[in-house]
Amino acid sequence: MPNKEIPSKIEHKRDDTTQPLVLPGIHRYQFFTNLKDRGWTMNLDRVALFGIVGALLASVIKPLLRWNPATIYCYECRACYATQDRCPVGITLQAELVVAGRVTDYDRFIRNGGLKCIRCGNCQSYCVQYLPLPQMFAVMQEETRVAIRNGIVPHHTLRKGLDGGLIGKEFIDDVVKAV
Repeated sequence: MPNKEIPSKIEHKRDDTTQPLVLPGIHRYQFFTNLKDRGWTMNLDRVALFGIVGALLASVIKPLLRWNPATIYCYECRACYATQDRCPVGITLQAELVVAGRVTDYDRFIRNGGLKCIRCGNCQSYCVQYLPLPQMFAVMQEETRVAIRNGIVPHHTLRKGLDGGLIGKEFIDDVVKAV
């Protein structure tokens, strides 16, 4: 029997120069086979994917838990901005109110006149998704009212809302008590 040396470690290396070029300096299989070319961690892709999925779930689950699921379907086309002349209280950025309702951003909601909205429905006729905008605004108004009573909304936001005339008459008592 011939005495053959058995290698202790089998190495599989592929020479990058034999791979076809996709872009200058980037070979077709480079990112999948050569871990040495990755970032500072082998799990970087998993971490990035986890972050993306986490943010997506947060933007979907939060409105569901807040009983305002219709805000998920707004893709912010800004068609509701066409109601600027027809809004009786002068709200110009209705899509900002929808986004504030989706992420429960009280500052953004108050800053864009969400507590001034009388839920007349003029903006609903412009929505290309046929979303129930007055109901969505009503849910966020009640959440904001509860947040004001619990002291969650910062005082400087409430003061700016009062100074700018962004607080409707049905919310003025709650805001004055909080400030």
